[in-house]
Order: sequence, then C-alpha cells, then structure tokens
Amino acid sequence: MDAATAHDFARKLIDEAHALSGDEAVALIESHIAHNYGLLSRDPVVKAEGPWLHLKSGRKIFDGVAAYSAANLGHGHPLVREALKAFLGSHAPTVLGRFLPDPWLALFGRKVTQMTGFDKFLPANGGVEGPEAAFKLARRWAHKVKGVKGTPNILYASHCFHGRTLTVTQMFDEDEKAAREGFGPWASGFKRVEYNDLAAVEAAVDEHTAAIIVEPIQGEGGINVPDEGYLRALIELGRRQNFLVIFDEVQTGWARTGELFAWQHEGPDARPDIMCIGKSVSGGFAPVSGILANDALMSLLGPGSHGSTFGGCPISSCIAYAALHAIEEEKLVQQAQEKGEWLMERLQELAERAPRIKEVRGKGMMFGIELTKDGPDGHHFTELLLEKGAIIKDTHHWVLRFTPPIVAGKQDLEFALGCLEEVFAGQTAGA
Repeated sequence: MDAATAHDFARKLIDEAHALSGDEAVALIESHIAHNYGLLSRDPVVKAEGPWLHLKSGRKIFDGVAAYSAANLGHGHPLVREALKAFLGSHAPTVLGRFLPDPWLALFGRKVTQMTGFDKFLPANGGVEGPEAAFKLARRWAHKVKGVKGTPNILYASHCFHGRTLTVTQMFDEDEKAAREGFGPWASGFKRVEYNDLAAVEAAVDEHTAAIIVEPIQGEGGINVPDEGYLRALIELGRRQNFLVIFDEVQTGWARTGELFAWQHEGPDARPDIMCIGKSVSGGFAPVSGILANDALMSLLGPGSHGSTFGGCPISSCIAYAALHAIEEEKLVQQAQEKGEWLMERLQELAERAPRIKEVRGKGMMFGIELTKDGPDGHHFTELLLEKGAIIKDTHHWVLRFTPPIVAGKQDLEFALGCLEEVFAGQTAGA
C-alpha cells in the first residue's frame, strides 16, 4: 500500500471511530468483547489529557485512579508522545525477533538499570508477566543454586494481587469467588502467608522454599501499608534462611508512593533480589513490564529459557526510554512526596467529618479510603463520585482507591477533593 492510499484509509478509520455514538460503541463492546469487565460508564472516553478524560457526551471527568497507576505521568505526556511520533517518522522497525539487536532496547536497558541499580533487565509486556518470570527465575535458582530436590515452594501474601494468569489466580483470597471459582486445579508449589506478619513467613519457610513475593504496599487488596521495617526484615530473613525476596512494584513503582520504588522507604537494606516493574514504566503508552535482578541471578537465564516476541521490541523500548526521562524531568518523586502529604492531610480532615469513612491510609499519592460497613459499599460511592465528575474506584468492596496522576495540579486535585466532599458531606452512619 502506498503512503497516499494509507493516509486516506487511516483517515477513514479514524472517522469511523469518531462517528460511533456512545450507545453504538457500548453495544459493539457488549456484543463482541468478553464480559470479564463490568462497564462503570456507558459514555465512551474519546480523549485523554493529563489527569482528565473527555467523554463522548462532552463531559470531562477526573481520572482518580490513573489507569491503576499506569498513568502516573498523566495521559498523553508530551515528551513520550513526541518521542513516539519521531520514532514512527524515522521508519525504525516496530518489532523484531530478539535475536536481532536494536538501539532502542540498548538505550532502554541502560536507563532502566541505571535508575534502579540492578545489573540486568528482562523485558516483557503486561504486568503479570513480571511475577511469572520472577517465579521461573526463583525456581531455577532453587534447583541450580540452593539444590532443592522436588518442587520449590514460593510464598505469597494474603490479600495480594499479582495479575490474573492461571498461576497467580490461586493467590486471590478464598472469598474472591469471581476471580477464583472454576479455574482449578492450581499449580503446585505455592503457599499463602499472612501479609505484614514476619512470624508467619518464618513458620512457613523450609528447605524447599525458593522465594516469597510481596507487594511493598498492596494495591488491589485495599491499599494495605505494612509496618515500618517489615520489608527490610523480609530481606534479612531471606539472607539467613536462604530464599529469594521478590517485590512486585508493578503498581507501586515509578514514584507512586513518594519514592521511586516503595521498598526504598525502608532504605538500601530493603532492596529485593528480584523486582517486578510495569504500568507507568511506559507512561501509559504501551504494555511494558519485566523483572530486574543482579548478574548472579540473571545469568541463570540463557537462550531458550524465557522469551517474549513483543517484550523489549523497538517501539516499546523507545516509549519506555522516553517515559523514564519524563519521570526524571518532571521530578515525579518530589511531586508525589509534596502533593501526597497535602492530600493525606486533606483526606484525613474529611474523614473526621464523614461518619462513613473509617480510615485513610497510604503513602505518597497512593490512598485507600476505607468505609464503615454500616451502609452501602464502595461501589455505591464510586457511582456517586462518577456523577460528580471523578473516577475513584472501589476495591475489596469497602475501600476506595485514590491514586491520581502524580502530575495533576493542585487545582485538579482540589476538584477531586471537592467531589469527595460533596459525596460524603451529610452522610450519616448507615447511609
């Protein structure tokens, strides 16, 4: 196809999308897409900029979850957008077999290891591929280095969330029936321990233990923040008992909690053996994820041991390289610290006046607003907030997750706080 024909054809495709009414778009989604997600709104998003989503109807709503922290930089960050446009204009290959080198993977690999301090990066696509790769690496280490015979065990925490592939589906709590029911039998070699309970980990460790995987702050589980020193103690225990520690920073990474990574709140002694990253590593422009570890571990993965066609491909690497620069240029860690302190103070003030708010917890710009159980659940409040003009999504039924784009300005955040104020003002227990 020649360039002129392609240009005209592409214009028709864009026009076709613009011409769909909201009802038509929703009807097509319901007819042709699996119903594994419930739609919160029947008004499609047609434009996104910074912390704001523009709907087909003309409404503008505040994205208070930042696509589950994939949009820490907001939607459509200009640096990433311009880098992507320049990349496409350069006619560089968008995808290659990983047996061929390209400059973008080289630059991305150097940048991500420099920023994190690990020796090596294994690239992947969706966030769940990070934990899956980490499990493989931990098991290979257990067999080849620790000398485990039989099945190496991997510990995981109650209330965790590491994705939705078959391996990690078993990790949902027993009461999460929609997530678990009908997907067994489960893969062997995984054992649950209580989150934020070091004694439970010590009791579960044996000669077959390969690793433990933990979110430094649990996101989907309800914004659960562990006690100070818990992460560092896990590392110390792993050294003593000879098992690896994996931190899943897919959601907590890239400045969300007020440090570049959440484990850094506890200092260098809390550094994990393997770290999973994803979401905002690409600024929300593409699925990019992976794991980081030092040479001693990564050297266990030779050619043929793991792979991904699109993991580390040129276009994803270009996007992620630009996003990492944007994170630095925006001083995202500093923004999260300063705005996070201010937001926490405002949210706690609201909680004092709102009987339905039991607790506000979090770090940086990652907040959980826990509700009392004497009235409608979190989804009810999510719907009320959407009517006011903000998405603040419920999780685990009784917690509202508030994780706005870190780049959101004070005026933007005041709007979101105003929505929360309106929804909770006048609420009484049981209402």
